[in-house]
Amino acid sequence: MIGEIKMPRKSIPEGKNKGIKYEDYISQILGNKGLTDGTTGGASSKPDVYTNYNDEIIPLEVKKDLSADFAQIELSWDISSGFYYSERSQNSIFRQFLIDKTNFLDKINDTWTDIPIKFTKKNCIEEDLDSDLDHFPDIKEKIDASLIEEFYTSKTPSINYMQIGTKGFYYLKENICSLSADRLVGEAILRARVKTRSRSSLKWGFLVAIKLKKVTPSEYDIEEQNGKVFPFCL
Repeated sequence: MIGEIKMPRKSIPEGKNKGIKYEDYISQILGNKGLTDGTTGGASSKPDVYTNYNDEIIPLEVKKDLSADFAQIELSWDISSGFYYSERSQNSIFRQFLIDKTNFLDKINDTWTDIPIKFTKKNCIEEDLDSDLDHFPDIKEKIDASLIEEFYTSKTPSINYMQIGTKGFYYLKENICSLSADRLVGEAILRARVKTRSRSSLKWGFLVAIKLKKVTPSEYDIEEQNGKVFPFCL
């Protein structure tokens, strides 16, 4: 058995890319316990962390807290179709998932009826960014957290476990590896918004994301915060 490693929460890196830094932090905890080689998915569509447990490779999704996007995709626009999910997005699985499982795109086009400057003007100025922000307010639709489960378990490889920094460790749909985990139960939303990437460079986009608004706290946690139990038996 590898000794228990206690890491204070204040050591978690903050700042830009805090989600990726949290992945590194979780990977470090698991690595110190002999459960991973330290490789993380970073800003890709790959699983955030792989663990090697009982001679089985288990992919994990890692989120720092409930403010994270659980999946997102770019929207594009043209005069004939209106808004549509971009085919150039890296997250093609999420695109098809939204088309198959929701009517959210209809709601977007029913609500966002103005013409977006981003897609219709070549040389934009700061006022154009502000205009799009003003004319396209956030659109939100409540969904059950089971849609998050369906999305992650339908990926290749299937992701059946998730660590959420402020809430703990969960299984999705089925605890297929019999880890110490509670099922992800809660409320989520689909959110469409205009995202400013860089005001100085006038870079912005139209995005759709899954946001988890509420979740029942788990009794299990990779960080072992507040006396919670580590999910893997060592």
